[in-house]
This record gives sequence, C-alpha cells and structure tokens, in this order.
Amino acid sequence: MQGEDFSEHPMAIGALPSQRGIDEMRLNRWTHWVRPAVGLVVALIHGGAQAADSDRVATIAAPVAAAETGVATAGRSPAAVLFDAGQSALRNQDYASALRWLRDAAERGYAQAQCALGGMYLAGQGVAADDVQALAWFRKAAEQGNADARTKLGLMYANGRGVAVDDEAAVKWFRLAAEQGDAGGQSNLGVMYLEGRGVDQNDAVAAKWVRLAALQGEPLAQYNLGLLFRDARSVEQDAVEAAWWVTKSAEQENAEAQATLGLMYAEGRGVPHDDEAAVQWWRKGAAHGSALAQYYLGVSLVAGRGVDADPEQALKWLMSSARQGLAQARDYLWTNGNISVDTSNK
Repeated sequence: MQGEDFSEHPMAIGALPSQRGIDEMRLNRWTHWVRPAVGLVVALIHGGAQAADSDRVATIAAPVAAAETGVATAGRSPAAVLFDAGQSALRNQDYASALRWLRDAAERGYAQAQCALGGMYLAGQGVAADDVQALAWFRKAAEQGNADARTKLGLMYANGRGVAVDDEAAVKWFRLAAEQGDAGGQSNLGVMYLEGRGVDQNDAVAAKWVRLAALQGEPLAQYNLGLLFRDARSVEQDAVEAAWWVTKSAEQENAEAQATLGLMYAEGRGVPHDDEAAVQWWRKGAAHGSALAQYYLGVSLVAGRGVDADPEQALKWLMSSARQGLAQARDYLWTNGNISVDTSNK
C-alpha cells in the first residue's frame, strides 16, 4: 500500500455505487458442487470426538472387513458397504480410510463411489490434487447414469479442468443431469443458455431450467433467478420477486447473494429501505469472501451509513476487496485516499 493515512481522508459516500454490470450469472463453483461428495463435516478425530469415532470404527469394522474380501453383508453388496464406510470416513476427515474404501468400491464399478473418488482427486483430499484423475472417475460414474457425476463432468468441460474447455460437451452432460432432475445440472444448463455457451442463447429456456433448480433449493439458481426478475430477462420485471429469491440464496450463505441483498436494502428495491439491514448482509458476504460485499461494507463504514463510522475497519475491508481485484475498490481508495493497492500477489 502506498499513499497517505486513509483516516485523514473523509470519503463522501453519496449514493452507493450501482451493482449492475458487476454481477453475472454463474455456474456452480467447485466448492459448491464438491460438497455432495464430501457430505457434512462432523466431529474430528481428536479430543471430544474420539469416543464417537471409536463407536463408528467398531460399527463398520466387521462389515468392511467382509466387504473387502467380497462378502455381502445383510443383503448389501460389498461395494455398497465400502461406499458407506468411505463416506463416513470422509465426513470425519479420515481421508486415508476414505480414499482406500471409496477406491475399492469405485474399482468394483459402484457409480456413487466413482463420483466421490473423483471429488477427492479434485479437492486433493488424501491424495495429490489431480484434475485428470478426477475427470476420469467422474466420466466412469456419468456413463453409468449417475446424475451428480454428470453435472460434475459438465463442469470439468465448462471450466477446462483436466480437459480442454468444450462448451458443447458441458451442455450435453448438464442436460443429461438436468433431465434426471439434478438441481446442479438444471442450474448450470440454465446458465449455459443465458450465456449462449455451447447452445443458442435463449433466456426463456434458461429461465425454465434455473427456476426448476431454484425450486429444489439450489442456492446459485435462486440467486440467478432473482437476477432474472431484477433485470426482466424472459420474465416480467418484479423487484419483490427478485428480492425474495436473492434472500433465499443469501440465507444459504451465498456470498454474492448476500452482497446483492445488501444493495437491495440500501436502495429499497423489492424490500424496505434499511441501511442497517444492508450493512448486516454486507458483513455476512464480506466474511464469506465476496469482494463486492467487502467494498460496500467499507464504503458504509467510511460514511457511517447503517453503522458507526470506523475508518480503520473501512480501510481493512476496502483493501481486502481491492486485493481481490475489484476495480471499484481500487479506484475508490485511490480517488479518496491516494492509496494504491498491489494485486499482483492476490
């Protein structure tokens, strides 16, 4: 950072900068769509979790031992038993055991295990991160008809992970998953139609798929549907409906939705004008890493809008936003405080 003391430069807030043109429709992030394979994180294997983990190990030890030798247990196939054991280990962050059991089940052709194993390679859990291996395991599961794997394989093609970017292939796999009712596939297929990637651009078809995913509770689809209502893309413009869907997404900890919802409260669009509520949502989004939420929070802290003025905290959040590369934050710091930010190592 170069320049003068930020606290000596009171910055006029005026009207909050508009978000239009900053946000965009988004495909599911890696962290989002890997989550179904990982499951919910529960007690760690130390401290107070040791007793619970001992019970888990004792419960699964005998069936797993039998499964590893190819013996079915209680009418369940060895692969199914190994998959359940691997998922349990994954939830407990016992990656070595998870990798062993999921690989065993995957090599026996169990599609859910193949998908979960691909997720471990993608995230580097218990094994060196390897997009090519992740792609191979997702493909094996997808070719068996696993909808979750089909969505993941589509994302690999859409983002060029382990394979060259191929939007048409991405659309193919998203569509197969979407037609099976997978919310992630529906959401992503909608985005591809919105952006005209691998398919002719079509807002009406996009809205159909995004809405189906949103109704299933998919947070990015809820956010995208809110943007469709906000911007009147193939649906009648409705600020209240837009705010409702963005709120649904924000309540599921979608940082971009939290940033957008804060702006809606600040401008009174679809919700009552409420500067304090705006700051509360920006604070949530900022904590989750949204550069836009950090920017708006910083600007509010400068002027004391919806929160007590705090130049030190304002600088913290504006710097964090600028270091993530948000041009608005960099420009704001330079214009109002003669502060430049190096983003080369962000």
